[in-house]
Amino acid sequence: MTEMTAKGHNAPCSNRDFDFFYAGLEREELLVQRCTQCGELRSLPSPGCSICSSLDWEPVALGGEGEIFSYVTHYHPPLPGFSAPHPMALVTMDEGVRLLGAMDGTDPATLEIGRRVKTEFVRRDAVAAYRFRYL
Repeated sequence: MTEMTAKGHNAPCSNRDFDFFYAGLEREELLVQRCTQCGELRSLPSPGCSICSSLDWEPVALGGEGEIFSYVTHYHPPLPGFSAPHPMALVTMDEGVRLLGAMDGTDPATLEIGRRVKTEFVRRDAVAAYRFRYL
């Protein structure tokens, strides 16, 4: 059995809070956790709900669209798999949860708070990933 088969994904890290997220990326789904007690969506994944403290959750697929809440452009040090400048956006997804994602291939001068984006699934070497692109 390969490590990919055992985990359902090929991400460099693995734990029971994150495995569902990376397995979803392999299927081109952007998943977050939803508390089964109070319905709160959460990302980054965590073992317990910050609202009601429940440890029960289920994965939920997001629609993949949202708007830029904030952004930053990374210049140094170089990051493996990315060229500089490397724009990143914190996006408020239409479902209300915020995700941080790369916007590689986007001119940093065009980044703008409130601009609509969509999720694009990519592979970074052998790892399934996502980035944001303008609508």
